[in-house]
Amino acid sequence: MSEAQERDALDKGMQKLWVIWAAMFSSLLIYILVCHQLGEEMRGDFVESGFPFTLFKNILYGMVAVELIMIYYLRKFMLKGRPSAEKADNPGRLSTLNQPPFVGQYTAIIIISLAIADSIGIYGLVLFLLGGDFKVLYTFIVISALTMVFFRPKREELKQLAMVYTKQGSSTSET
Repeated sequence: MSEAQERDALDKGMQKLWVIWAAMFSSLLIYILVCHQLGEEMRGDFVESGFPFTLFKNILYGMVAVELIMIYYLRKFMLKGRPSAEKADNPGRLSTLNQPPFVGQYTAIIIISLAIADSIGIYGLVLFLLGGDFKVLYTFIVISALTMVFFRPKREELKQLAMVYTKQGSSTSET
């Protein structure tokens, strides 16, 4: 693959990833708007009914901590760029989506990371609907938003993954 084609693939891949990131990030704003529209009347009264709300909230905080650690190590592992043998045989091969395999792998990394980060915001929405207050909702939404900002698509990571694919492809073709 020529350098111009690779740069074009990187640009197109990053544009797609930023659209996905913006959509996932805007979903957090939608959660807030939904909760403000629903207001107090739609919230459940699980807190008064003996539901162990505080325990459930603490369990979700623990799950958030586990998810943050999981996102970090999952991205770190996937960015090492271990292509399958088929991909390593032909590093310049374009997939059926007319993109190099490293763009597809990076897209998968980003989508998985953003989905896990978005689930943190959903925890806040669920807690709000079960009887929590806006403070709980905003706490989970802020954690989710900060996670999405921290693990946003980065051109440097995509270039690093492209270099790994190129190095592995050249070492495979030399043997």
